[in-house]
Amino acid sequence: MTELITKFFDAYFKTFSNKTVFTDEVPQEMILTEEDDEGWFEWKLIEGTLVEEDYQKVEREFRVEFPKSFINWHSRYYFLDADISILRLPTSNPNLPLEEIKKGFIAEQLIPQKLYPFGHDGNDTGSLVFDGRVDTKDNEFPIRVYDHEFDGDLEGLSEIIFSSFEKLLECLTHYMTELKTRKNFEIIPDFFRIDPTGAGLTGVSYWESWINILRAKFEKFGH
Repeated sequence: MTELITKFFDAYFKTFSNKTVFTDEVPQEMILTEEDDEGWFEWKLIEGTLVEEDYQKVEREFRVEFPKSFINWHSRYYFLDADISILRLPTSNPNLPLEEIKKGFIAEQLIPQKLYPFGHDGNDTGSLVFDGRVDTKDNEFPIRVYDHEFDGDLEGLSEIIFSSFEKLLECLTHYMTELKTRKNFEIIPDFFRIDPTGAGLTGVSYWESWINILRAKFEKFGH
């Protein structure tokens, strides 16, 4: 798992910009460059200091459960962005510890149904959720998308799009790595092979809709 986490962040820095807008909450030790005239600056990873007990406190406070793989990933570093374009994962700022994760738990209608928000899909449809209704070792829950327009009704819940958070990391790491030489809509079908019991099974329709959206965008705008 440690190697996968390292590969994920390596791929992120090689693929996406490490620039973000400066705020007073940004820790000095994460600043790589001075802010420009528009307030943007480059940030860097620093070693994480959060421990499992910190996440357990959030679990108790909000009555949620986290997969062990998610805790391992989120606690490994502090990082100020994790927008992969097709999915947006929660950041980690040492000056605002676990704040991004806590934001996801405003959805009070979902938590009693054992659906635990932790990120967002790239189309602004809604939240990525861990499906805690499935009993799994180390809380390695499957992942779905919840459409906020359904206001807690389970009709807004997608099929499983990843079988676990570890498979999500594998697919996204592959996606970012391949973006150097391939078009985004050409890469997504690889998820079906990498995660055959999630993305490649119940998640096919969800990811095919992404493929169609990205292909149409490329045909219209050339990117």
